[in-house]
Amino acid sequence: MMQRRAFLGGTLSVALSVATTANCQAQSARAAQNARLPEPLLWPVVAKPRHGIRSFAGHTDTVPDIVGTFGAPASLVIFTEGNHLMALLSEEIVGAFPSWVKSRSEYADLDLSNVVVVTLPQPIIVQTIRTGAIALGNLTPEFTRASGYYPDIVLAGPTPLQALRPLGVVEAQARFFSRNRGRALLVPKGNPLGIHGLADVVHTSARRAGRCR
Repeated sequence: MMQRRAFLGGTLSVALSVATTANCQAQSARAAQNARLPEPLLWPVVAKPRHGIRSFAGHTDTVPDIVGTFGAPASLVIFTEGNHLMALLSEEIVGAFPSWVKSRSEYADLDLSNVVVVTLPQPIIVQTIRTGAIALGNLTPEFTRASGYYPDIVLAGPTPLQALRPLGVVEAQARFFSRNRGRALLVPKGNPLGIHGLADVVHTSARRAGRCR
């Protein structure tokens, strides 16, 4: 019995030593590979920071698809597709909307302190409105009339709007809010690499991110 334990102990020691060496080599190889990888592309935070509120803006802590304050009454709730996020929430559109409202006497008393924008893909927008909620990990915010976060405006294509019409969510007549001007390249502010076309992307060190449908 003692000889067998000694044999197994010696064998396991050798096996563990080999496994540890192989594991260290694999970790070193992964570390060397990761060292060559570029920094991760973080989704920008478009909501204005509020003083004194702890903010989690990282990978797993970022909710890129919903902008606004929950728990406070919503002034305006907009459901739209994610592709519209940066344009819609820019200073030229949603940022300028309160000033435009205040300049008109008939709307001067409207409270626009909490504009909630949901920018999920259109099939998920339809499903969220139909079910009245969506799960974000352990958090399940409700988007029902009772919750106060039901959409006032739904920006979508013909197919999602046709799916929502029988639910009594949208009016029978839709209004165009934008027109397609063709495909475009989105570059950082100031276009530091001077990218003006696909050829420039190939011949520069630009990092590329795409979306599959």
